[in-house]
Formats: sequence, C-alpha cells, structure tokens
Amino acid sequence: MKLLAVFACLVVLLAGCRDKDSDDARKPEAEAKQSEPADDSPGVTLGKEAQVRAALKVETLDARAVRPELVAYGQLQEDPNESFVVRAPYAGTLRATEGRDWPALGQSIAAGTEFGRIEPRLAVTDRIGLNTQLATAKADLSASLAAVAAARTAYDRAVALNADNKNVSDKVVQEAAAKLAAEKAHEAAARASAEVLEKALGSPAGAAVIAQRGGEVAEILAQPGESIEQGSPVMRLAHFDRLLVRIDLPAGERVPANERSVRITPVGFEDRAPLIAGRVGVAAAADTHMQGLSLLYRLTGTIPGIRPGLAVTARFELPGAAGGGVFIPRSAVVQQDGRLWVYVQTKDDRFSRRPVPTDMPAQNGFLVARGFDPGERIVVVGAQSLLSEEYKSRNEADTN
Repeated sequence: MKLLAVFACLVVLLAGCRDKDSDDARKPEAEAKQSEPADDSPGVTLGKEAQVRAALKVETLDARAVRPELVAYGQLQEDPNESFVVRAPYAGTLRATEGRDWPALGQSIAAGTEFGRIEPRLAVTDRIGLNTQLATAKADLSASLAAVAAARTAYDRAVALNADNKNVSDKVVQEAAAKLAAEKAHEAAARASAEVLEKALGSPAGAAVIAQRGGEVAEILAQPGESIEQGSPVMRLAHFDRLLVRIDLPAGERVPANERSVRITPVGFEDRAPLIAGRVGVAAAADTHMQGLSLLYRLTGTIPGIRPGLAVTARFELPGAAGGGVFIPRSAVVQQDGRLWVYVQTKDDRFSRRPVPTDMPAQNGFLVARGFDPGERIVVVGAQSLLSEEYKSRNEADTN
C-alpha cells in the first residue's frame, strides 16, 4: 500500500511539471501577440483572392523634397485693360440689327461688328425742321447729280476732241477734268448731308451700334426696345485670357522682397499644373475683412473655364532647406465624410484608411509632409472598392 501511495504522488508531480512546461512554452507566444500593436484605424481586411477580384493596384511611396512655403488665398479679378464698354452714339430707342439676334452673355463678338441700331427720339418741332433740311439736302443732291452728269459729258467730249488731232488743247481737257472733280465733291457732300438727316429722322437705316473692340460679352446693360440716352452703356465686352489675382496674406505675414512670382491654383482645377502670376503691386483698395497685406498679381497664362471671382490658392516659396515628404496621386484618393482618404496596406490582407492633408496640392495629386512615410504601400487603383467593402463589413457587423 505504501508503494502505491508513493507511486501516485510521483504521477501527480510529473503531471504538474508537464503543465508548467506547457504554460511556459505558451507564455512567450501570448506575450508576442500582446506586444503586436493593434490596428484600430478605419479600414478593411481583404484576402488575396478578393484583392484580385477588386483589381487592386498597390504602389510604394517615394521620398519627395518639400520646400518651405507660405500659403495664402485670394480671388481672380478682371483686368481693366481687357474690358471695353459699347455706348449709344445717339439718344433714341435701341433695336437689334436686322437679321441678327441680340448678343448673349459669353458670346464672342469680333471688333467692328454691328449688333444694334438706334432709332432717334425727336420732338415734333425738331422733326419738322429736320424734314425741311432733308428736303433741301435731297434737292441739292439731285442738282449735284445733274451737274456731275453734265461735267462728265463735257469732259468726255474734250478728251475725244483732244485725241482727234488736238481739236481742243490739253488745257481745255484739264479744265473739264477739274470741273468734273468739283461737281463730284459737291455730290458727295450733298449725299452725306442727306444721309445724316435721314438717320436723325429715324430712317430704316438708323444709327449703328458697333463694337469698336472685340471680346466676350461680360455684361448686357441694355436690351432692344429700351429708350436710352446718348453715351449710355449698352454692353461690356472683355477678354479673360489675362486675369488679375488679388491675394490676401495672413496678418503678420510678408513675402520675400525678391519674390516676383507666385504659383496659383484655382479652386476646382487642382488636377492641373499651377498657373504662374507676376507681381503687379499692392492692391489699391484694402479689404476691410482682412487684416493682412493684399497684393495684386497678373496671370501669365490661363486655363479654359476660369473666370473673375473664382477663389484661388497662392503658394510663395520661402528661403530655407527642403524637408522630406511623399507624393500621393489623385487616383489613390477617395472622399468620405467631407474628407479625402487613402488606403495604406499595413499587412498582406489589411488596408487602413488614412486622411490626406490637402494643404499642398500638386499636379494630379498632393505633396504630403506629414502622416505618411516613404516606403509605405498605398492603393492607387481600386480604393473606392475598398471603401465600399469597408462600409459593407461595418453594416453587417452592426446588423449582427
């Protein structure tokens, strides 16, 4: 019996040792799992086969140099040198030119184009007086036409006689030519007087409204059928290929004295290369809502579709050494909750969603100096599929 009791004690002791050894073997594994950082950022887990079905493309972020810069904001403005106002030549009623529609906003008009006419507005006594003058002018024109015809006949006869063995002298031919020229001048003066009076009386011809300079219709200041005064503005034309930029610097900020140009990115055109603007000077009028300095620049180029009033971001390069950063292509960016995001592959099957700083837009993407490191892998194709899968998984988890 004693031997059995001793044997039983030995069995218990050996079993305890084995359990302790097993616990000691599992302890490093558990500690290793606890030391691995948990990825609690927004994202999604997606296996290899699902990644292939989603046609994901992943690229490694390369290091980029990011120069120190000052970011300011402003607005595009119209260049006064590129604007022109068409005014009424006479007082009267405005009409559209026969056979033409009245110009519309945004329509281009070539220089010298007639687009309207003025029907003069006259009192009864003025109209009677002008009709009397017109009758006299027409009588003078008829007399001038008859005189020109007679002078031409005399001139032709003198030329013929002079050519026939000098039956008349060269002096007679010269006098006939002078007489013909004088009568033609009288005819031209009489015709011009009659035309002016006809226009003043509101003849079908009327007084033309002509765009002396061409451009795009920026404002329509009068419409056909309106009664307008002489010199009243009818239409404003402008060219938008040369725009000004007003930039409001933050309070206390100054640009380098030798900085003569700035990079301009209009809102909505972040995927295009920045425009370059040359410095004009300090803005003539201060903005009461801004406490900083306001500068005026002129764009050296343009982008189709930009117009005065569009907000812009201005970037001034500052002296100093360039810092480190990465470039994130626009194809990798998705939008959610009013912010821009990128999916970073943290494991073979794990993609974490990370916000993208948008304070340094570049052509076809963003330069980022924080939040991302060179060597990290981001999804450049298929990020929208990952976003859909993430919210699908989240909804299923909420349902369960």
